[in-house]
Amino acid sequence: MADIRSLLFPDSIAVVGASPRNLAAVGTVVASRVRAWGVNPNRDEVAGLRCYPSVAELPEVPACAFLMVNHERVEAAFEEAAATGVRVFVVPGVGAEAGEAAKPTTERLARRARELGATLLGPNCMGVFVPGGAAAWNGSPQDTTAPGHVAVLCQSGSIADAFLSLGGRIGLRCVVSSGAEAVTDAADFLAFFAEDPGTRAVGLFLETVRRPDAFVDALRQCAEAGKPVVCLKVGRSEAAARAALSHTGALVGSDRAFSAVLRRYSAVEVGDFHELVETLEILGRDRWPGGPRIAGISESGGECALLADHAEAAGIPFEPLSSRLTHGLSTAFPNYLAPGNPLDAWGIADETEVYPHSLELLAESGEFDVLFAQADLSQFRDETNDEWCELTLRALARLARDNEALFCAMTTVHSADPPRRFQELARELDVPLLRGPRDAMLALANVARRRPFAETCDAAPVPDLSALLSGSGTLSEHESSLVLERLGVPFAQRIRAATPEGAAAAATAIGARMVVKSDGPAHKAKSGGVVLGIETADAAAEAARRLGGSVLIARQVEPGTEVLCGMTRDADFGPILAVGRGGVAVEELGSVHLASAPLDIPAAADLVAEAGIDDPHGVVAATLAALGDLALAHPRITSVEVNPLIVGTADTVAVDALVVLAD
Repeated sequence: MADIRSLLFPDSIAVVGASPRNLAAVGTVVASRVRAWGVNPNRDEVAGLRCYPSVAELPEVPACAFLMVNHERVEAAFEEAAATGVRVFVVPGVGAEAGEAAKPTTERLARRARELGATLLGPNCMGVFVPGGAAAWNGSPQDTTAPGHVAVLCQSGSIADAFLSLGGRIGLRCVVSSGAEAVTDAADFLAFFAEDPGTRAVGLFLETVRRPDAFVDALRQCAEAGKPVVCLKVGRSEAAARAALSHTGALVGSDRAFSAVLRRYSAVEVGDFHELVETLEILGRDRWPGGPRIAGISESGGECALLADHAEAAGIPFEPLSSRLTHGLSTAFPNYLAPGNPLDAWGIADETEVYPHSLELLAESGEFDVLFAQADLSQFRDETNDEWCELTLRALARLARDNEALFCAMTTVHSADPPRRFQELARELDVPLLRGPRDAMLALANVARRRPFAETCDAAPVPDLSALLSGSGTLSEHESSLVLERLGVPFAQRIRAATPEGAAAAATAIGARMVVKSDGPAHKAKSGGVVLGIETADAAAEAARRLGGSVLIARQVEPGTEVLCGMTRDADFGPILAVGRGGVAVEELGSVHLASAPLDIPAAADLVAEAGIDDPHGVVAATLAALGDLALAHPRITSVEVNPLIVGTADTVAVDALVVLAD
């Protein structure tokens, strides 16, 4: 339904309600490169914009109506424009100023827009701004905003406005402030960006995802088009996750489920606004890092150590220089007694020589994908440093131009903006000028380590489990194990017994060191529902008598690495798979790695490896893939868990299981 192109790139705009009270918005429309008129029955002109008494009296039907009226008049203004044939609207108002009237007014506007098949941005938004193009923006963006190929969508108006105050750091295709998204939402815009030839990368600032299925589909389209999506989502909470029955549900939570979906479609998730900006500055350049091998040069040993710490934390550690390269550096500059990576060049020789030439030697080695120089660029620093800093910046640009496989950047220890002329020069030379060691290293890692998108696999067929899954609620451990055994998950030998005498007979049949467990839901160890080290039939009978009710007598598996494999069904994003350390370690959120289902065996093996788990027999990966297939084949399953799988020298065996069915 959404006509996003006409919203972003209209050939004409009508400012309904143009008046001296909204001069900034009127001025922005006037400055944009489209035909524009005002609508105000009491004025002939506002800020150079000719006004007409009504939309019907305009010279032509505008492509977009910018409704700059209050909440009491917005519905009438919408209907008047719609009656002339307008089907694209920007509604900045109907926010806090509307008080209790905001919600019903928004609902009525949305209903009418849907009835008409109209595209409506907002309400409660800033609007849309295209550098060098159309603008329906409730503000006055600076002329330093630069055009480019990064499309930005923000549900927060102030964050959207912040992108227009970056001084041209990021070349922007457009900035969209989507506000309440009553009709046209983030999924609509993301799908448009996937098809838009002028967009190469996308930045998102999200507070919520209103249509998860449509959003995921748009993510997939961007991934298939090779367009990186960088997302900062705020408003995270684990409250819902803690109500889950299984460890897996508690460890996933809606925020981590969203992260798993981003991962599936090669999107980059960032933690704050600064990281978002630095990452988009890199993606705003013509060329992007092609790998994580990184080298840098700085102006102090302390800064080198700081950079090294942040790079390692970001997952792109500085590797030692080769002996050939260290020899070349020491030969060129004998004061390099033990050159390292990053390279501390301060005081080694004249700065105008040592920085450019050291960078040349690093580049010529062919050992790196990313090369950067850090300088203390500040508007308040002694200007005597400007010469060597400029030479260094120009050297980086030249090296990038001469080596297609090398990505070059400049960083500064400061978080504030460098001198304006350095910003403009970096933009002209197409060299990112990144602020702050932490965010610079995170941004470089975000792009250099971004996973290439792999086509999503189809779920594998699963055997008929209808007889085992006919009930509801939490299945017993024995029933849960039967379900997973049908999928090929290996379990320790076990026998169910209803009486102590049956337990003794089962122990005789197993004939090995055993464990006796209550046959209820999983995770019984904490509640005392497990007796270990049973070696005789009499001991098994006594344990069954003490536990009471139905019990399981199972072979006790030799100690090994305990692993969790689980699935929880997120209400918004569907089945989410989890793998991590089992046992007590499962409570550590950072030890669990997530992905959305389904996964084929190679993808599951990659996730297992990322979690730092050895899987010598391939059982962990196979179990993880099977849980995804099971979840997609049986939507009534809300949670599944194998905890733990015990990875031993000879084999990998599951010893506990949980399946939860929806009522």
